Order: sequence, then C-alpha cells, then structure tokens
Amino acid sequence: MKNVKIKFMLMLVFWACVGAATSVLLMFNMDAFTGGVGVLADILLENTTILFIIGIIPLFIASFLIQKAKGKVKNVQNLSDEDFESANKFLSIALSISSVMIPWGFVCFGLAVVHNVYALKASFLWDFLLFVILVVWIYVIQYQAVEITKRIFPEKRGNILETKFQKEWYSSCDEAEKQIIGEACYRSYKTMNTVYPILFAVLICICTIFELSPFYFVMAGLLWVIQLLSYYVPSYKLEHGKKLTEKQDI
Repeated sequence: MKNVKIKFMLMLVFWACVGAATSVLLMFNMDAFTGGVGVLADILLENTTILFIIGIIPLFIASFLIQKAKGKVKNVQNLSDEDFESANKFLSIALSISSVMIPWGFVCFGLAVVHNVYALKASFLWDFLLFVILVVWIYVIQYQAVEITKRIFPEKRGNILETKFQKEWYSSCDEAEKQIIGEACYRSYKTMNTVYPILFAVLICICTIFELSPFYFVMAGLLWVIQLLSYYVPSYKLEHGKKLTEKQDI
C-alpha cells in the first residue's frame, strides 16, 4: 500500500514537472508557437474541401471490403469456416472505418462553417455537398454490413434505419458477444479517463498563450461528466436495481 502511494505521488510530481517545462518552453518560444498555430489554422480552414476528400478515400476501402464480404457469403448454407472468418473480419473493419469517418466529417463541416461564418463562399456549397455524400455513404456502408451480418447470423435483429436498432441488435447478441462488447466498453471508459485530463492540461497550457472562451472548458467538462454518468448510472442500476425492486416487493 505504501509503495502504491509513493508511486502515485511520483506520478503527480512528474506530470507537474512536465506541465511546468511545457509552459516555460512555450513562454520562450511564444512567437514561433503562435505563428505556427496561426499557419496551421489557416491551412485547415482554407483546405476543408481537401479534408473532406481525404475522409471519403477510406470509404472506398470500406465499400470494397463490404463487396468482398458479400462475395464470401453468396452461398450461406455451404459457407466454409474460412469464408465465415474472412467475411466477419471484412465486415468488422468496414464498420470501424465508417464509424471513425463520422466524427471526421463533422469536424470538417465545422471547419467549413467557421471559414464561412462571416462571408458565404462558393466553396461552402461544395463542402456541404461533400458532407452530405460522406454521411449518406457511411450509412449505406453500415446498412449493407448489418444486412450481410444478418444473413450469416439469422438470429440477429434490428434495422439500422430505426431508432431502436442498437437496443434490438444488442438484445439479439449471445452471451459471448455481450461479454466482448462489455470488455470493449470498459477499455473505452479507461482510455477516455486518461484522455480528458490530458485534454484539460492542453487547454490550460493554451489559455496561458491565447485567450480561450470558457466554453471550451465547460464543453470538455460536460462531455467528461456525460461519459462518467453513462458508465456509473447503468452500473448502479445493474448492480442494485434488482435488489431494490425485491425490497420494494417485500
């Protein structure tokens, strides 16, 4: 127990030193840093169309994988173990790519709006069109992936176009699949509990150089709270909900 406390204190001291060193470096290189940030911001805002196109390229890969999976499951009744594994892998990768491209698309669209907030430029219409194409394409990929998966696993239920899709899909998963989902969610929870403190440290360093709106901190804190509550509230209900119900019945 003593070693754990010492290790924890050393970690706090280490990260405090890292933060102090970063602040000192930024202070002595203020002009170079601010100039670099300004150049990067201009590059991003002036090239939103290129960013959209970069985001669309992975969707070609995802669509190709969908077609590969579809070819593997043409004859479901005589599906070999090798084809089953390949199709399942192709579908998983395609879904992962399409899911990651959703935030990419919204970030690009946000940059396009910022770039055109004071004067609407013709490029914004192209950006808006690319955003619509990207979003529609993503949902087409995910719809195809779900339908192919339902061919492989007839017990799967749910339509991706319906609001209750995730609930129905999860309820149709077997215990092994639910365990995998639970483990993945827990790892995501642990990862984000590391990411958010780093995000706040970065924001604090930035606000010593630039004038940041307090809403950056409010938004980051709100997202952190939502992430924590989305974990702890269901955990509490799952652990104590049944017991509370039994006590009320008595």
